[in-house]
Amino acid sequence: MSTAGYTGKAPMKVGKRKPPAEPHPGSIRLADGKSLNGTVIQSDYSAQVLTADGKYHLLSREGERYTEKPILPKRDWTTYNGNDSGNRYSTLNQINTKNVGGMSLAWLFPFDASRLETTPVVVDGVMYITGWNEAYALDSTTGQQLWMYRQPHTPGLVSEAGRGTNRGVAIWKDTVFMITDNAHLLALDRLDGRKLWDVEMGSVAAGYSATGAPLVVGDLVVSGVAGGEEGARGFVSAYKASTGERVWRFYSIPNRGEKAAETWIGSALEHGCGATWLTGSYDADLDLIYWTTGNPCPDFNGDERKGDNLYTSSVVALSAKTGELKWHYQFTPHDTHDWDSEQPILLVDQPWHGKPRKLLIHADRNGFFFVLDRVNGELLLAEPFVKATWATGYDRSGRPILTDASESSETGRVICPASSGGTNWYSSSWNPQTNLFYLRANEWCAIYKKQAEPLVDNRWYGGVAPNQSNAESYLRALDIHTGKKVWEMPLSTNNRGGVLSTAGGLVFAGGPGGTFLVLDARTGRDLKHIYVGQDWQASPMTFMVGGKQFVALSGVSGVFVFTLTP
Repeated sequence: MSTAGYTGKAPMKVGKRKPPAEPHPGSIRLADGKSLNGTVIQSDYSAQVLTADGKYHLLSREGERYTEKPILPKRDWTTYNGNDSGNRYSTLNQINTKNVGGMSLAWLFPFDASRLETTPVVVDGVMYITGWNEAYALDSTTGQQLWMYRQPHTPGLVSEAGRGTNRGVAIWKDTVFMITDNAHLLALDRLDGRKLWDVEMGSVAAGYSATGAPLVVGDLVVSGVAGGEEGARGFVSAYKASTGERVWRFYSIPNRGEKAAETWIGSALEHGCGATWLTGSYDADLDLIYWTTGNPCPDFNGDERKGDNLYTSSVVALSAKTGELKWHYQFTPHDTHDWDSEQPILLVDQPWHGKPRKLLIHADRNGFFFVLDRVNGELLLAEPFVKATWATGYDRSGRPILTDASESSETGRVICPASSGGTNWYSSSWNPQTNLFYLRANEWCAIYKKQAEPLVDNRWYGGVAPNQSNAESYLRALDIHTGKKVWEMPLSTNNRGGVLSTAGGLVFAGGPGGTFLVLDARTGRDLKHIYVGQDWQASPMTFMVGGKQFVALSGVSGVFVFTLTP
C-alpha cells in the first residue's frame, strides 16, 4: 500500500483527523466462516481488505467477526460531472419526493482545507476526493480512509490554486488522475495511491497553476490550466493515459501572425490570459470535446487589446483525437468585466422547434443563458437570466447588442452583473423529466473602473470592480426553450456551490444558513433541509452501493454524505 497515513514510518497526521490504522498484510474471518486474505485496514466498526485480484472488500463488524457489504446493485459516479454530457443529472430515484424526509447524514470525512471544492468520484464502492495537492480513497459507505497521496504546497502562488482550490479526479481503468497547484498532471495507482507518472503542463515561472478535475476521453486524459491574471497563456492539452506523453495542445490565445491574432489590436496579446481551468464535456458520437475559456487580460482595461480577443470568453469545439479547432462561439467579445466563460457546458439531445437537435446549453457569467447547436456552433437562443445592463440581447449573427454601459471607464461605471458574474463555475443541471435547467443565479452589479497601469498587485487586472452591497443569490429553474424563469429559491450569497437533479424528482444544493437543501424539481418547494453549519463551495453528486443511494457534497469542513435513515 502507499500512503494511508502509511509510509513505513509513523502515521501522518492530517489536520485534526485521527490517522487510520496502518494497512498490513493479514486475514479477516467473516461471519459465514470464510476468510479474506490480503492488505487489511481496520477501524472500530468496519474493515476493508484489498485482495490479490485488485478488489476492495468492504466489511462491517459484528462482534469479533465481519460481514461483507455487497457492492451490487451499484451506480458509480465516474467523472467530475457524473458523465461526459456535463449535466449533473442522475437516474437514481431511491431517494425521492415521497421519502426524502427520512434522509440524514450518513458520515463525514473531515478536511483541514480553506477551499474544499472537490466533487467525489465513486467506482466499485470506493470514493476518490482531492484537497490541496492531496488525494484520498475512502470506503464510500463509511468514509474510512483506504489510502492517501500528498505532496507539499507550492509557495508563492497567488491564483486560486494558491488557496488550495482543487475540484477532483478522473478515472481510467486502475489509474486516478489529479492536478497539483503548480500545474502538474499526476497518475496514481487506483488501488494504493502510488504515483505512476508526473508531467508538467506549464511552469510556475510562466504564471501557470491548475485547479480543475481532468477529463478522460478514450485513452487520453485532458486538462486545462489556471493562471489567467498571472498572464499565463491558456491551453487545453491531451496526454496518453498510460504514460503521460502529450498528444496535442490547443492554445486559447493565438501567436502573433496567426489569423485569430488579428482580433488583438495593441500590445496585450503576449499576456492575453484566456485560462482553461474548468472541466469540459465530450460528445462521443461527434468525437468532439467542448471546453470553455477564460477572460482576456488586462481584465478591466481593453485599450491595448482592441477587437474581439479570440478565443477568450468562449466555448471551443475540439477534435478529441487531434485537438483541432472545429468551431468556436464567443459569449462576450472584447470582455472588459472579468466575465470568463468558465461555466459548465451541458450536452442535451432535444427537439428544437420540432426538429431533433444536438444542443449545447450554458449559463454564462455575463448574465445570459445560451443554447447552441453543438454540431456547428450556431446560436439558437440567448436570454438574460439575471439583470444584465451591458447588452439588450444578441443579433442574428450571434453577437451581443451593446448598450452605452458595455465597457468599464476611468471614472467608474455601474454595470450588471458584477465581475463575479450572474453565475460562476459551480455546476448546473438539466433534468430530462422536467425539461428544466437548474443553476445558482446571482443578482448583483459592480462599479467597473479601468486604470492605465495594467498590473494590480502583480496581476493583470487593469482596474477594479467592487461589488455593490445589494447582492442576492437564488437557485433558479429555467425553461431551456425560452430561457425564462419557472421558479426560484433564495440562497445565501456566502455559498458558491452547484446543483444536482435526479430521477427522484429532486434538486440538491447547499442552502442558506449552513443547510443542505433538497427541493422539488418541478416546483422548487423546500422538501428537506439539514443544518450542518457549512458555507458550501462545491457541487453535489449521488451514487449507489449495495442497493443504497447516497448523496455527497463537500463543505469547508469536509465531505458530507447523506442517505435514507433505516
